[in-house]
Amino acid sequence: MEAASAVEAVHWAQQADTVDLLITEVILDNETFGFDLSEAILARLPTMRTLYTTRYDLAGYEAELAGQKTILATVPDEDFLAAIEETVGSPDEAVPVAIAVDEPPLMPPGAMLGHYQILNRLYSEPEAETYRAMQYTVQRPVGLVLLKPHLLADANAVREFKERERVKAQIEHPRIAPLYEAGEANGWHYYTREIPPGRSLEDIAAAGELLGERVLVDVLYRVAEAMSYAVEEGFNYRVLTLRDIYVDAEHQASIVNIFRPPTALPRDQKADVRSLLESLFPFATQGKARGLLHDLDQEPRDWAGLFAALEDIRSDMSERSLLRRAEVEDIAVAPPPSRRWMIAAGMVVALGAVAWLGGLSGKRPVPSPDSRLAGEWVAVPAGPFVYQKNETLNLPAFWISKYEVTIGQYAAFLEALVKAPSKAFDDDNQPSTKTSHVPAGWNDYHAAAKAGGLFNNEVLTLNSPVSGVDYWDAVAFAKWSGKRLPTEQEWEKAARGSKGNLFPWGNDPKPGAANLGDDYVAKAKGGKIDGHNLWAPVDSMPEDVSECGAVGMAGNVQEWTSTWSPHPELPDTRVPVLRGGHFGLRTSKDLLTSRHFADSADEATPARGFRMVSEKQP
Repeated sequence: MEAASAVEAVHWAQQADTVDLLITEVILDNETFGFDLSEAILARLPTMRTLYTTRYDLAGYEAELAGQKTILATVPDEDFLAAIEETVGSPDEAVPVAIAVDEPPLMPPGAMLGHYQILNRLYSEPEAETYRAMQYTVQRPVGLVLLKPHLLADANAVREFKERERVKAQIEHPRIAPLYEAGEANGWHYYTREIPPGRSLEDIAAAGELLGERVLVDVLYRVAEAMSYAVEEGFNYRVLTLRDIYVDAEHQASIVNIFRPPTALPRDQKADVRSLLESLFPFATQGKARGLLHDLDQEPRDWAGLFAALEDIRSDMSERSLLRRAEVEDIAVAPPPSRRWMIAAGMVVALGAVAWLGGLSGKRPVPSPDSRLAGEWVAVPAGPFVYQKNETLNLPAFWISKYEVTIGQYAAFLEALVKAPSKAFDDDNQPSTKTSHVPAGWNDYHAAAKAGGLFNNEVLTLNSPVSGVDYWDAVAFAKWSGKRLPTEQEWEKAARGSKGNLFPWGNDPKPGAANLGDDYVAKAKGGKIDGHNLWAPVDSMPEDVSECGAVGMAGNVQEWTSTWSPHPELPDTRVPVLRGGHFGLRTSKDLLTSRHFADSADEATPARGFRMVSEKQP
């Protein structure tokens, strides 16, 4: 069989029962290395032999070529055929060249190695075998990598194995399986690592499953995030295969720790990215998913370039989703003239476009943050309440902040982080790419609030609700304050009271009582009903008050909760839930029961803010 590319060769080998001999160039034009091609096939067919051809001096690559046959690509045909015969034997020989691929594992199931029990072999490589094992002392499944016995007496092989352990131990990234332990038992050298959650793409392929556009984007995004981080940190790696990428039930991807000591020949990142993209084509459903991979494959990218491209794609997909949601909610949305515009659930707000004129400062008093707002909390008593349509739930007593968190309060949080930088307030699941809690356009936004000026044609003050914060920002502020975000159930009980009111104030609509979108006008001066087109100071709508005394739960900004739930458009993807109305959302009887879903916890819009809860009286 002759393959036109390394990817095609790997695909073919994945379906073959045996492969006797691989003949490949050491350096493949515009693709990858023959070493990686051989390693990828050996992972499944460990008895295959490799014949490398080359036009280059291979001094320095003795380790990669150990035990392999190499000839010059320019030798005469008869010498080339002789090299093949020397490697696999004469083609006229009657004895089959291939050795059975189901050779028994070094460690049979049930065998013990130190405090690990072997469950099954995952795959075999030229220098090592990898097993699924159970660390019985803590009942933890692990990947156990064992140096093959014929290398135990080879000092160089043992040294290289231990050096690989040291490199893997240095990797710290939430999307890369960490090294657990390196050790020696009964004369064997081994190390153990995490088995990432979910199933490998190899297993998913074996099941015949396909991946849609959004899932492919999420998988590639996380893989690129991990790879770009490791490369930027200076780590070398072996070829990334389908067996190394795991995808969990929420379509969150992680990779096996494929990192190792540097070699004389550097990786061709663009070729590796291209190889990964092409290997995913069989997974893609028709239409958008295939188009996505095709578009990404058109431009050569390294891992950082792939990560950046996928960030843009995720942003575009988020905006498209929000536009669809706005149409469902029957809110007029004007299309954005450029990427400077953020579209979010029925409003268009120009980020960073502060329309404050110095001449206005003499006509409008500049407000200062009201310290009372930060300290006002209301009690929600224990007991039953009506949740959603007709479900009765019980909750213990808790306290909820009377108002939404303000710009002034959030500014104090950011100032504290500047004085004493800390990650202690970050959520445990916050991605490593999230490195700051400063919202986009914060400097202009905060300057307008401090001046009491106009921001997007709306008066903004330090007592206006903070917006443009994502889930991770809200969690960090709450932890810094010694509080937390409310659950969905806590939020709804505080908003609807024990009897399940349709509105905070009762069951009848009250035009103008809450800052809602009945009078919202995109990119214009609205607010004829409630007096505000966009944000209102958190204490300026006294009629939007619930039974417990919480203000602004019907309108102003939608609020993050701590509850995660499957996204209705992506049932296998869990995202944070938002509750309540906002300045662009019209009045409805479902205002306090509707569940709103962020496309991801990273998503931030001008109509989202938050408030906090506490089990004890603050």
